[in-house]
Amino acid sequence: MSKICRFFSVMVTLLLMLMIGSPWVHAQMKTPDTSSLNSSITQASSSQQPHPFPFPPVIYPNVNKYLIENHVLPAHTVKDRRMNTLPKLSYKEGTYKGIIIHEVGEDNRTLPQWVDRMYATYDKAFVHAFVDANEIHLTAPEQFYVWGAGKKANPYFYQIELVRTYTFKDFAHSVNNQAWLAAYMLKKNGLKPTLADDHHGQGTIISHNAVREYWGGTTHVDPISYYAQWGYDMHQFLDLVRYHYQNLPSDKS
Repeated sequence: MSKICRFFSVMVTLLLMLMIGSPWVHAQMKTPDTSSLNSSITQASSSQQPHPFPFPPVIYPNVNKYLIENHVLPAHTVKDRRMNTLPKLSYKEGTYKGIIIHEVGEDNRTLPQWVDRMYATYDKAFVHAFVDANEIHLTAPEQFYVWGAGKKANPYFYQIELVRTYTFKDFAHSVNNQAWLAAYMLKKNGLKPTLADDHHGQGTIISHNAVREYWGGTTHVDPISYYAQWGYDMHQFLDLVRYHYQNLPSDKS
């Protein structure tokens, strides 16, 4: 009887040793239950408002104030020799009744590259002018309308593209050139600067975004977000157009 008891005792001991030494049992014994901890972290995180930006936004100087206080003049104007090769499309009312304000919508192309691209793809789109910080480049005759903002608005507007820049100074100079050209073209046609963005699309200065909203025929929203990167908007642009308009000679042609 004692031999049988010793046999069973040894067997039980061996079985317990095998169970305790197995990886699964060891893991179960060593790994703590973290479900309640994870739940607490999730609840704590969800109670916090996410930070909208990883870094505080850059605060730029007032563009118009910078331009006026520094007496920044418009850049020189270049008339492209290829402009007469473009389609000649007559305005619906004989001439333009306002200016559409664009920005190109892409980084890393220079003004000459944009101009060359326009002429290479004019069957898809072309505009009257491109501007950057250093140049006003006329690309299509003002006497004819262009294809830059959809078929509903195209036959009524002169259209100016702004090339992207990468410093505050260059942005200020480029938008100054855009505003000066807009003022020049308005005064040349006997039109006063008013903002169509605020009047259901009716006015002499209109963003491509407002064309989308009030005229239709396009899905583009420029130059709103690009302007905003520099603390700028269409109301400030209108003020700058008016500044140049008032300082242009009345007989400018």
